[in-house]
Amino acid sequence: MLISNLLFYFFSFVVVFSSIMVVVCNHPVFSLLFLVTSFVASSFLLFLLECEFLALLFIIVYVGAIAILFLFSIMMLESKLVNITRNSTKYFPIGIIFGICLLIPLFKLIDIYFTDTSDLSSSFYLNNYQNWYDLIDSTSDINVYGQVLYSYFVLQFLMAGFILLLILIGVVHLTNSFQKETKQQVSFRQLARKSKIF
Repeated sequence: MLISNLLFYFFSFVVVFSSIMVVVCNHPVFSLLFLVTSFVASSFLLFLLECEFLALLFIIVYVGAIAILFLFSIMMLESKLVNITRNSTKYFPIGIIFGICLLIPLFKLIDIYFTDTSDLSSSFYLNNYQNWYDLIDSTSDINVYGQVLYSYFVLQFLMAGFILLLILIGVVHLTNSFQKETKQQVSFRQLARKSKIF
């Protein structure tokens, strides 16, 4: 067995296991960490399938932005560990019914896709197949996106970068001005005041 097949099976197992643990975990921080793990493993799967752009998009958008934002928001909310095992047993029959309803079409599609095509083996189209992608253009997805982005959409790319730079400068300016305008309390002066009104 090749190393690529072993890596594919390993990352597939990690995706399935972490997706199950996202639902099973009681603590939201742990479930979000498993969500990040599933996104990273799915991006590695996309790398193995030679979809580099989608893999980098998964890492940048899902792992770098959404999951970390959820993680920081949950950590700042100080969520307590709640025991929900006693109330969750009544939802198992509904979950099993929905799972069966989702798995039946999936197995039907797999059965249709992997049917025996021995009667088509003598077909003209199957015997004379040419991979035109390898013959004409064998560049990767990232090279194609880079060529299109930096040749046809240079102005839009620079405008998007300039808008993000303005947002970054605005956030830094608002943070510094808020720190300057905050009033400092002098505790010894407040405690040294007399309690008499007149």
